[in-house]
Amino acid sequence: DTLFQQEEEEEDDEAEEEEMQDVIRTLPSTKQKILHYNSYLAHQRYYDDLKHNDIAFMDFGTMVNAATDEEVGGGRLVVEQRKRLGKGGVCWDAAFVLGEHVIANEDEWNASSSKEEEGRRMPKVVELGAGTGLTGLMIGKATRSEVTITDLPELEGLMRDNVRRNFGPSDGIDNSNPEEDAYGLLPCNDATRSSQPKGTVTSRILRWGNDADYGPTPYDVILGADIVTSLYDPHALAQTLHALSGPDTKIYISGKTRLDKPHEEFEGEMKQLFESVEKVERPESRLRSPNVFVIVAGGKKSL
Repeated sequence: DTLFQQEEEEEDDEAEEEEMQDVIRTLPSTKQKILHYNSYLAHQRYYDDLKHNDIAFMDFGTMVNAATDEEVGGGRLVVEQRKRLGKGGVCWDAAFVLGEHVIANEDEWNASSSKEEEGRRMPKVVELGAGTGLTGLMIGKATRSEVTITDLPELEGLMRDNVRRNFGPSDGIDNSNPEEDAYGLLPCNDATRSSQPKGTVTSRILRWGNDADYGPTPYDVILGADIVTSLYDPHALAQTLHALSGPDTKIYISGKTRLDKPHEEFEGEMKQLFESVEKVERPESRLRSPNVFVIVAGGKKSL
């Protein structure tokens, strides 16, 4: 009995160890890696910023409402990373957390989300410093909204390809690779209702402080993930948010505490420009990355 019990315990340990590992597949021809993100969420044994920067494709599966743990439809989300583009070319924890938090709190910003209001205009959403576009792509998959993801010119190609991959049209992406098709990396042709994105996503260049890039303002919702850093001027960011806002605009900016001074300067500037500025220390997300927070702002002040 003791030997049998020991064997059972060893088998249980092996099974548990398998569950505690990332599920990563490799494309045989290109050796590019694909991470099934839900396998990481199941264990979350590490949270360092560069943990997945060697992965070419992040398969996030179907979007989930983190508040109810229920799938919200919209089809799979597969996001390409390009490490050679620097920090903007990879998916950050703060971007995933922000996407899930905004989806879970859709009733705060999306009046068209209820059955009674389906005929209403979809809200206009813009993401600043989108990089891969992860946050905006999540919102476009899971909610009735018109999303524009924006960043600098050097990231335009990556944003465009990730929009095409997940929302179409598929022109510009090589559909002839059966390997990528087998792994679900090509634009989805499944026409079932549950697989169709609920919103729309487009991409374009937007440089902070350049009024010509702002497009038709105001936006209903403004997003930004991990964009308050020492690389950028927090005052210029706050001023850009003010310029893109209207009196009813909701702003969601996520960050990860690394450098307190830029965040303090940003919050201080935001309080000068907006009536309401709230810091959510525990955003609603399945990703429990420590020190990730979301700043929620609104009530644009007249200057």
